Amino acid sequence: MSTTADIAYDDDADLVPIQHRNVAVLGYDELARAHALCLRDSGVDVRVGLPADEAGRGEAEGDGLRVVSPYEACEESDLIAMLGPVQDHPELFATAVAPNVVAGDALVVGQGFGLRYDVFRPPADLDVIMVTSLEAGDRVRSEYDEGRGVPALVAVDQDATGQAWPLALSYARALGATRAGVIRTTVAEEAESALFASTVVAGAMAALLRASYDALVDAGCRPEVAYLRVRRAVQGVAGEVVGGQGPVDSALRAYGEGLAAGGIVDASTHARLAELWGPVRDGSLAADVAEQWFRTEPAATADDGPAPDPFAAAGGTVRAMMGWLRAGAAGRSEGR
Repeated sequence: MSTTADIAYDDDADLVPIQHRNVAVLGYDELARAHALCLRDSGVDVRVGLPADEAGRGEAEGDGLRVVSPYEACEESDLIAMLGPVQDHPELFATAVAPNVVAGDALVVGQGFGLRYDVFRPPADLDVIMVTSLEAGDRVRSEYDEGRGVPALVAVDQDATGQAWPLALSYARALGATRAGVIRTTVAEEAESALFASTVVAGAMAALLRASYDALVDAGCRPEVAYLRVRRAVQGVAGEVVGGQGPVDSALRAYGEGLAAGGIVDASTHARLAELWGPVRDGSLAADVAEQWFRTEPAATADDGPAPDPFAAAGGTVRAMMGWLRAGAAGRSEGR
């Protein structure tokens, strides 16, 4: 696997291929909305596919988009974008996409899980493309409106026509993604790395945070103070990773990393993490995840309900004191 990013920009992509397509965007969640509006404003013929009773129909129509049923949208189109939750894809593909696609049509997905782990399998005569926006849909749309763009991962899973890569880059350019840069990847790399990060990495981070909170409380800190200290540490690390900010106190950070290397995170950590790639690569972890997604009966729970969570309780107390969080949540609930 190459360790050098292959990045494409506006000069590497032409809008013409996507502008010559009739596009169906299935669903109208935050990401689908961003794709539909950016495609439309880039000169693409777009319709939104939604069931008659779907709440998003009014919003899509209010945004000036034509809304039809998913079946009709696919029937009219030669490029279909399935961007919603992977657990919806099998039924959506079977009932709306499969009956209407013909050789040479294109399918675009927003993530690679469904293709990599055979949640559904498109016919071999379709171009199958993945365009994964690296921020939420609202940011994709706002950056497009500002003349910038959100980076994306782009892959071609099937190139039936020999023109899938130009089409993939054209689609990404219509979203504004090539303004920032899109990284050429593979469906397997995207799906496996996303699964590893969302399960192993996120789970390990959450466990370390809770263990740190417990250690502070056991040492005599009030729960709210312990939560605040852990929260502040997370904010500092997130600022470095997400925003490229330097640590608040580099000397303290260096000292802390030295302590961690002495027993919390050591040479064996890499080996243990590497072992967890096995279930990611062989599909067993994905199978467990899919089983939960497609479970038809609710999972059994203890009769006496979940045990109280002191960490969550302390967090609720602290966040209730932060008026700006309430103001932000109220603004988001009022609409875009």
